[in-house]
Amino acid sequence: MKNLSLLICALLLMASCTNTAKKQESGQEATKEVAYQLPPYNPFLIQNSHYPSVHFNPAQSDVSALPSWNMSGTIKEENVQWLPWVTSIGTVHRPYANGEEALFVSGTNKVGKIKISNGAFEWVDEVVVPGFEYEVPGDDEIKATVDEMIAGGTDEAEYLPPYAKHVKAIKQSSANIGNGIYTMMDNEGNYFCGFGTSIYKVSDKTPGDINSEIEITKSFNVKDGVTPEEAKQISRIFALGMTYDGHIAVAMPGIIAVLTRDLSDMQYVMLDGEAVDNGISIDDKGGIYCVTSKYMRKIVWDGTKLSDKEEDGAWKAAYDHVPNPKALSRGSGNTPALMGFGPDEDHLVFVADAGDDISAVAFWRDEIPEDFKQKEGTQSRRIADQIKLTIDVPATIEWSPHIYGNGVMMMASAWEDPVYDENGKLAIFETVLTAGVTRKPPAAVEKWSWDKASRSLKSDWTKHRGLQWALHPVSSTSNTVTLTLAENGIYSLVSYDWTTGKEVSNLVLGNNPIFNTAGGLFIPVDENRIYITGVMGPVMITK
Repeated sequence: MKNLSLLICALLLMASCTNTAKKQESGQEATKEVAYQLPPYNPFLIQNSHYPSVHFNPAQSDVSALPSWNMSGTIKEENVQWLPWVTSIGTVHRPYANGEEALFVSGTNKVGKIKISNGAFEWVDEVVVPGFEYEVPGDDEIKATVDEMIAGGTDEAEYLPPYAKHVKAIKQSSANIGNGIYTMMDNEGNYFCGFGTSIYKVSDKTPGDINSEIEITKSFNVKDGVTPEEAKQISRIFALGMTYDGHIAVAMPGIIAVLTRDLSDMQYVMLDGEAVDNGISIDDKGGIYCVTSKYMRKIVWDGTKLSDKEEDGAWKAAYDHVPNPKALSRGSGNTPALMGFGPDEDHLVFVADAGDDISAVAFWRDEIPEDFKQKEGTQSRRIADQIKLTIDVPATIEWSPHIYGNGVMMMASAWEDPVYDENGKLAIFETVLTAGVTRKPPAAVEKWSWDKASRSLKSDWTKHRGLQWALHPVSSTSNTVTLTLAENGIYSLVSYDWTTGKEVSNLVLGNNPIFNTAGGLFIPVDENRIYITGVMGPVMITK
């Protein structure tokens, strides 16, 4: 894997990925400049893209180099564009050579392409995923549903029924929630997404043409790459990632695998009795990080072999977890996120555990320092530190951590008062849409910093605000993080200084449910536009 071309790429990327953050050194009045290296850009992902893969980068750190808006007030109606569609979480920003831009979007049962050049926000094409050929509500039906929900206000008897009807019409459920979420695009413009247990490769019919229709050029069912007995252990695709030598990594309950971008030559490691209910992170040395219902794992890909053996640099470590019926995920609910990319930084991977009291947990990514002694109360010497959350988290944290520099932030994501269907099962989408509108939302975030000298985490600040189920990245340029709020039926974006927690801005979006992502993201595509992976279809807001 350490061939010459990749070494050159790594050196070039290292030079271009350094960012500076300020931190207050203990016992000193002056603020010392500390250089933090951002995650190295993967040369096999689409180039010059502000969102080439889920969570913005292979480290899954949710960091953007674009500045935050830092503006207060209320968004104007003329600055909102909406395309009624199915739930549209999986997204990639696709620049074209002539300066044109598009978004490739995965929905409940299909993939679409949206032209966003020169103020445009319009469909170019869409394709239905094989096996999901069913009718979904059209534009007028979706608009009527939204109008009914707005009219219902915070009266659940009026607000929820039209949406519940819509969810059934698009056949959305917790069983297929992973469809199309974890997506990415390679440097040739091929878009990869997962539905069921299959990976789909979607491409322009005319390569490099912004106006080209799209087509599914290849698909592969992961179950076809294993034995019949092993196939029984595999269910619903969840995670996709790109290795730094251009292979696709995939994880789902029961398996982690690597295959070529032509969706062939699959190698895999079976995870007997281990569920994978969230994404994976990837470093530039072949490490693939995956949290299961039992362990935090590092699997190693060396360019020819996938291994979970310690002699190859792989490891697994237990973490605190208890069965929790309130949690959507099994075990830790969040995607592992990486911290530390420079030679003088500690290299860590973070998750929230699923113990009786939820903790933020940092694991050593590489070799454990020889002089490091296991921390009291931890399950493994692999755990660099763990610290209990001071915010109230009744179940696991489903959201992946935000990480920038030596800081890490986690957001409460469990509901005090979820919605259940007629069979007594959690109605995930109805729950997400009522949180902050007719029912209490998740209501807190906490941010910590890692201290290299003491090898420990300390809490920096907390915020107690009602959150919708959505992520907005940290801005490395502005040194701010933006929370996506849902309070008393009103959606807003409130930015805070990453270091101090001081409020910087408050932008009100309004009471329209199109601003709810139901588990998606707010994705800055330039300094003046933010794309929203809306539950009722794609949305673009502009300054």
